[in-house]
Amino acid sequence: MRKRTRRTAWSLTYFLLGGACLLIAVVMATGLVTTGAARGLGPLVPVLILGIPGAVLTFRAPVFGVSYGPAGVKYSGLLGARSYAWADIREVRVAVLEGRVYTSDVPELVLASGGTDPLYMLAGHSSGRTNKRVKRLVAELEAARAAAS
Repeated sequence: MRKRTRRTAWSLTYFLLGGACLLIAVVMATGLVTTGAARGLGPLVPVLILGIPGAVLTFRAPVFGVSYGPAGVKYSGLLGARSYAWADIREVRVAVLEGRVYTSDVPELVLASGGTDPLYMLAGHSSGRTNKRVKRLVAELEAARAAAS
């Protein structure tokens, strides 16, 4: 079995949104510095509110996803990455997160220690039926886990 990588369908959207926020923050900061309006921290608050999330989204979005192979699975989310050996994973399943307006299907790793690790960045919205993309990803992960065992 070779190593495979699955990305979230929203990676490009997150990247573009982060780039736009970062660009707006840079333009605002440039305008504040050139006009001399940057007295105190008050004018810099909008720059920080747009700049920090923009930078995180811009530089993390290209690596959102899950990679898996014979050794195990690695999940890269918004703020970090986690790795598990297949021996540490008992099962891969679809978890349903209920909401008021819609539900989301999330791939979830059931760990041998008894805990779970939902892969939130790979979630898919569903309207009462299982999201096909999430269901296919869970089937691929479960097949890779079974093949490695």
